[in-house]
Amino acid sequence: MYEIIRTFTPIFRGLKFENARAASIYYVNLIINFPTNFQGILNEAQAIYGSEVNRQALQSGRRELLRSGLIGKTYFTENADVDFDREAYLPVNPEMIWEENQDKIMVYWKQPDEMAFRKAKVNELYEYYLKNFKKYGLGIEKGSISGLFNVHWMWRGGVNIFNYNYTKKLDIMVNNVEPLMTPDSLEYLEKALKRGMTERVLYDLNTKRKILKDEDAEIRKYEPVFEQRLHRYMKLYEDYHDQIEVRFTPVVYTTTRQTIYYNEAGPYLASDYRRVLSLDPDEPPYYMSTIYLQEELVNHIKENFEAAWANSIELDEV
Repeated sequence: MYEIIRTFTPIFRGLKFENARAASIYYVNLIINFPTNFQGILNEAQAIYGSEVNRQALQSGRRELLRSGLIGKTYFTENADVDFDREAYLPVNPEMIWEENQDKIMVYWKQPDEMAFRKAKVNELYEYYLKNFKKYGLGIEKGSISGLFNVHWMWRGGVNIFNYNYTKKLDIMVNNVEPLMTPDSLEYLEKALKRGMTERVLYDLNTKRKILKDEDAEIRKYEPVFEQRLHRYMKLYEDYHDQIEVRFTPVVYTTTRQTIYYNEAGPYLASDYRRVLSLDPDEPPYYMSTIYLQEELVNHIKENFEAAWANSIELDEV
């Protein structure tokens, strides 16, 4: 565990975490010892680092992970196959953290043998992740799970599901510029499109009109990179025009989003989430979300999307 912690500490330091080592300790322990509680994580940390790590440092590291979208807070499950302990957080896939931060990794480990050693530690942690958080990264494979997740966790969680489970099709309902706020989401999407995934995207007209004041603040904050990412997104649409279908709905959903994932047999997972509006431009967008694995409920979400799609309009009609 010590070397795994040492592998992620410089990555979190590169992400400007004030408590990078504590965040790494928390993240690694959460994955390896899930389900667990905070005292258990603290005991494991002090067994390695002694009094150098205390409760306050771990709590601070947890807050930084949460705000960066590297963990998400869950509140309850229904008909699930796993009982969460008191530390009910969902970490993102460690392989994604490694892939997203190659520029920071190269600063610390420049020799091929050291890079290979660190990548082996990431692989080791991923094996724990797959064992404990299962193929969807949710800790469950039955039932549903609800929680509070920010936009970065939502997109990473969604990418983990469709990239690691060979999803054939995605239905997505969004209503603002959120896909452009997460820098690596388009790269993951292109990988999925290259292997043949198709996508239907349903926007409401808020996307074009940008009428929410808090979203205007976000647009100003991210404006330096929005144009570049929007160009990449439009290039994807051009390159994979036969696989991406975009429509608009005249109904203003304001805070509602949905995603339905399909494999060869049909829809297998659905997310229904509602944005928690905030006037603080420094906070990333957060969502109250429920992720469903029950067939009847997944189909219910699908029917809702199909009804909205049937009443939508073409891009050139907007």
